Amino acid sequence: MFHLSQMDQIFLKSLADVVRTSRTTSQYDKLTFTTQTIADIKNELQSRQESVRYQALLKLFFLAMEGNNIRWAEFQIINLMGSGDFQLKLGAQLAAHLVIDNQSQGLIMVTNVFIKEFKSSHIECSSTLSCLGTIANKDLSDSLLSHVLKLTTNTKPLIRKKAIAVLSKIFTINPLNIPGNLEMVIQQLQKETNISVLACGISLFCSIMKVAPKLYPLFLSIVYDQISKQKSNWLLIKLVRISNKLISLEPRFQGKLIEHYTRLLNQTNSKSLQYELIYSIMRHFKNHSQLYESAGDILKQFLNHQDPNLRCLGLECLTHISTSVGLMEFQEQILESFKKSDYFSKLQILQLFKDFTNQNNFQTVIEFFLKYSDMESNDKIIESLIFIITKDKFINVDDPEKLLLVYIPIIAQKIDSIDNAIRFKELLFELLTRVPGLKVYSDQLCNQILQTYATQSDSLQGPTLNIVKRHTQLKYSLNHREIIFKSLIMIVGESVKLLKLEALTNIIKFLEQLNILNCYESSLSDIDSLLFKIYIQIIKSDPENQIIPQMEQLIKNIYTKLHNISIVKISFFYESLIQIKSRDQLQQLYNLFEEDLPPINLEAQKLIKPPEGLDINKSFQIDISEIEKIKNTNSDYIEQKQLIQQQQQIEQNQGEQQDQNSEIQIKVENEEELKPLNNKIDQNANKIFIINRDEELPPGINQDDINKFKEEE
Repeated sequence: MFHLSQMDQIFLKSLADVVRTSRTTSQYDKLTFTTQTIADIKNELQSRQESVRYQALLKLFFLAMEGNNIRWAEFQIINLMGSGDFQLKLGAQLAAHLVIDNQSQGLIMVTNVFIKEFKSSHIECSSTLSCLGTIANKDLSDSLLSHVLKLTTNTKPLIRKKAIAVLSKIFTINPLNIPGNLEMVIQQLQKETNISVLACGISLFCSIMKVAPKLYPLFLSIVYDQISKQKSNWLLIKLVRISNKLISLEPRFQGKLIEHYTRLLNQTNSKSLQYELIYSIMRHFKNHSQLYESAGDILKQFLNHQDPNLRCLGLECLTHISTSVGLMEFQEQILESFKKSDYFSKLQILQLFKDFTNQNNFQTVIEFFLKYSDMESNDKIIESLIFIITKDKFINVDDPEKLLLVYIPIIAQKIDSIDNAIRFKELLFELLTRVPGLKVYSDQLCNQILQTYATQSDSLQGPTLNIVKRHTQLKYSLNHREIIFKSLIMIVGESVKLLKLEALTNIIKFLEQLNILNCYESSLSDIDSLLFKIYIQIIKSDPENQIIPQMEQLIKNIYTKLHNISIVKISFFYESLIQIKSRDQLQQLYNLFEEDLPPINLEAQKLIKPPEGLDINKSFQIDISEIEKIKNTNSDYIEQKQLIQQQQQIEQNQGEQQDQNSEIQIKVENEEELKPLNNKIDQNANKIFIINRDEELPPGINQDDINKFKEEE
């Protein structure tokens, strides 16, 4: 014969059943399902069977994961935390953070449960400490601090380690608990021999330094002692890291560590410990040459290592070198590492040279990256090179002519993105503007780049930027090479008067190629403007030149391809002008392009001569009669304005009075129309129905009782 509890266990819904039903339930029935599940869980939590209550606890976890509020189960979970079954106790401790917070009503119960469990076996005590570390708040911390401190002297290393970890949380929540208690923990750690407990103690020191950095002198002695005698690489790594923080707070601590850092750097074979030591030395020991050189030798091994992870760590150490001179020592190893590095490491190397390139290594860096750029990193390399060139207004460029005629054409050929094309255009404009004397070489620069683009213009490939021209519906795609092409055409146009006749003739011959006009349609207006400038320049210097008829035909060809109305008008003016060939008009237009506009100067206004007869040092004579005339004019205007406002107010009042009279008249007319209907109404009309109020009263109460009660009131 089955007992009731056994029957309940047979028909109990397991966690799998609840999950399966939840996934198959529609959204409309979700609330009903959740309500029924919660009701089942409440009943199961009251069962005497441990397995039933454990299943209920698992289903509570599932409801919490679904976003349901399970704060109603706070006391049930606290009760299960003190259960004699370890599995049920552990599950309740894991669920405690879902229901317990600063406003929980069961904090006193939780405190008593923790005190009880701290006296249990080391396994139960360990799980209880983990639970306390999760839900600890100010009230729990203050109540349980003394009990946790006692556990730091437990015979089990596991309990000591977890007790120190919980103390880290308690001290962080309430720093007022640190004084007096921290010294006890440090004394216990000085006697400690277990590596994991000591490592947890170092983590405790790091946490305290975040909330109370002035207590750092308490840690100097124990950290120094452990560095001098420890052999565990894992613990030494933590000691080196906390030493970096202590050196920042106490620079004199640096001198104490030189001997031990030198010993560790030469004796250890652990790459992770070597990395931490190199990191610390590069950052804090730059003034100690011997130690710095030893760390530099090991760092070079990292950079040349076959393991990409070690190369990446070596590059990370180099980021803490604050000068270009320091980087020059490792330049050869860095560039060699670039050849065999992955994409991420290449980005690290590019960032290093963006920060530390100077005039001494500028040429080497540019030539190396142009030579070893590949498809994967080409875009980032070009972006970095443009940044290095333009950094601080070309401070690294010592030979601008070589940059313009050698490096920039190669960079232009390697550009394959719109963003870099825009950066390249800005580079060209800024270089030719800031560096005097470079405009003379603009024809050579443009000739090298444009010839390459002419041979490849039949197949414009790569990403495009879709543009809609203003005032038109014309759409076209702007390729990265077309952006550069437009910028080069503009540069040549600005440098026309500096170019020789041979250079101008070569430009015309280049533009006569059919594929140029067909492939660079968005640049036709720029080409048209360039041609006209060249046309005026050639007529001025050599009116009988044989290239002039070819230019006139080229301008006519461009005119037939243009669509933008404003540009067509300008091009039509060009075409008409070359047909008339008026010498006076050509002379006037030539004068427009003969001189550059001077740069804007804030002091330029002072150089402008005042008109003749005007003495700027003489005070102005105030004409009283003119001022009175202005005043009288203003007074007349004010008087007229007041009269106009009064007239407008009178007209507005008259309009409102007319509206009121119209409303009264309409009301009278409506009453006259309704008068015959009102006369037909029976003044002594019979009642159609009677309401029996007694029927609406509750049973046992009648209307007489109510009337009597009202009279008494």
